[in-house]
Amino acid sequence: MGKLIWHELSRYISLTASVYAVWASFWGLFFRKFFWDFIGGILRSPGGLQPSPKFALFINVIVKYPIVQIGTMALGFTIIALEYPIPILKGTAIFRSIALRVVLLIMQAAGTVLFYQFEAAQSSGDLFFFPSEVSKHEELGTEWEIRVCTALQKKPAVSPPAGEAGIAPSDQSDETSKKYDPFAPPYVPNLHVGDLRDESSGTEYGVLLNKYSVVPHHFLLVTKEFMPQNSPLLPHDLVQTYLLLLAARKARKNYFAFYNCGSNSGASQSHKHIQFIEVEDDGPPIERLAKAANLEVSGKPFSLSSVGYANHVYRLPTLSNGASPEQLEQALFLPFLSLLDLLGATLSVNSLGFAGMLMVKSDTECQALEQEKIETVLRGVGVESVHELQVAGTSMEAMDETSAR
Repeated sequence: MGKLIWHELSRYISLTASVYAVWASFWGLFFRKFFWDFIGGILRSPGGLQPSPKFALFINVIVKYPIVQIGTMALGFTIIALEYPIPILKGTAIFRSIALRVVLLIMQAAGTVLFYQFEAAQSSGDLFFFPSEVSKHEELGTEWEIRVCTALQKKPAVSPPAGEAGIAPSDQSDETSKKYDPFAPPYVPNLHVGDLRDESSGTEYGVLLNKYSVVPHHFLLVTKEFMPQNSPLLPHDLVQTYLLLLAARKARKNYFAFYNCGSNSGASQSHKHIQFIEVEDDGPPIERLAKAANLEVSGKPFSLSSVGYANHVYRLPTLSNGASPEQLEQALFLPFLSLLDLLGATLSVNSLGFAGMLMVKSDTECQALEQEKIETVLRGVGVESVHELQVAGTSMEAMDETSAR
């Protein structure tokens, strides 16, 4: 009886492991990554963090051609058929072979550990993945994406204790807990992809998987030393972002980088971080519009007239693969500055402004306020006056009440 129980337990464990291997292999076909590529990896310019040449074979059979994933999936189905078992195998010598099961399980385990990153963080509870559905909406001559993720309504609240959002557990004082920084090292191993260091500035970065992920392999580039999220991107930030995008392109992945500069643009964390998500080969919808624009003069910012909101775009020239970090800084930061110049200065207006008493911090702000007109500024901060309509509506209501009496 005891042998029967142990046999059934082993069979259920084998079936569970094989079902998971098939599931992991399926996602591995779409999100290809060699897990151990950080061992012996080097930082190249351009190119970002590149795997060691000794892992070229694994890159070929996992990233370029998903041979390992397909083989692991086939092994998983084979073991499931053997352990379930399917009627054609029941009672055969293959079905009775314990040695064959051991060999197949070892081969299956060896395959799964080679492409095991996103799934590891998700299964350990360090990463929360929220499934979503994408619908297409035709407007302005292009297809816009609308992603519906109802699971975000139940998104877990970020709690102050260590261990959340990429920070490893450690002893913290009450004062430190109040100033909790989810992007400060040390990092949770399952969320920590690797580290980068900018050669010219010496700035160090951490690459982390996004703890609350709506799309698989959504990752972040965070500064190891705290910098505020509402500060503009610096030259070395742009260079490292470009190198990561270039490295992804070399791995036949098309990623899109974006930076939410402060809470007004959607940033939920105060520690400086740039986000990366995988997109289609032709990029996000706005990039398709930008690529389709006909420019009379190149090398200058332009605006998409078909879009109703304020926008400024700069089409970068083709950059050489052998460009040095200094050359990349110049090629990326000067266009970035030209876009910032178009944004203009910001002016804070409090309630005193609506009392007719405004305060500025410099003569430049004063001149800008006079040129823009005070009424325009106040209307932009507040709402358009509909006083007459409101008064007319109130009067009509009063007349109706009087007539009713």
